[in-house]
Amino acid sequence: MPAKMPFRTFLAAILAAGSAAFMAEAQGRIGLQPASVELELDPGQPTRQVVTIANLDPAHPVSVSLALADWAYDAEGAPVFTPAGESDASAAGWARYGAPTLSLAPGQSKQVAVNLSTPEQLARTGDHRVALLVSSVLKDETGQWEKHQIASLFSLTAGQAASRPRITGSRLTVTADGEPAIELDLTNTGNAHARLDGVIEIRSGAETVLTQTLRGVIVPDGGARSLLIPLDQPLPGSPEIEIRLTNRFAPQTTRGEKALPAHKVKTEAGTEVAVLTLPVGGQN
Repeated sequence: MPAKMPFRTFLAAILAAGSAAFMAEAQGRIGLQPASVELELDPGQPTRQVVTIANLDPAHPVSVSLALADWAYDAEGAPVFTPAGESDASAAGWARYGAPTLSLAPGQSKQVAVNLSTPEQLARTGDHRVALLVSSVLKDETGQWEKHQIASLFSLTAGQAASRPRITGSRLTVTADGEPAIELDLTNTGNAHARLDGVIEIRSGAETVLTQTLRGVIVPDGGARSLLIPLDQPLPGSPEIEIRLTNRFAPQTTRGEKALPAHKVKTEAGTEVAVLTLPVGGQN
């Protein structure tokens, strides 16, 4: 791994398919910060991450339980949880925290220290993952008991790691509401996840008619995903569409990031959005 700071932390949304960053997650009366933690660790390097859990209800106390779980991204970039220790990429054995339950007074928040101890000898290099699950059983508006669960997702990259994302396909399409959109096919052949930022530029002749930004698009290690990007306005006739992305998590580089080659979306000459009928999953 190239020389860099011992670790870096990135706070990101966990339920927005990698499209928007934010500092915390809330579920009912429970709040959590950070929702996602991204760390680069050397083998044998211990570190600590503090997670803040809050009772957002100003009138009622709440009790929460804490547990570890494995997790992975699905094809749309959302997290899927499985029992701790079952995954080959599990970091559950690296993580320790304090008491398994917390009681929070109205409006109170408490900090939980998650201690991470990376083994000296790694069974595999690259991405490892563990989630800290925070659960509570609360009454809903009708008085029925309902389970609420939120999570802080830990992405831990250890040993020799590389993130190698690329765009493998793109197409014009429409959303379920019939609005114009672009669909991207993304793959990552590296052993570390990619986190992509970038811009979509749509031109008509020499004029740029629409610029749309992408933020925090996650492509899992050794995985693939499709990304549907609704457009803010109708496309012009015979548009030229270029996508420029930068991978902000490239541990194989000294700077920690790497630009992808510019990608041009194939379009049909004279296509108008009003008659655009290409389905999601259509061919290039």
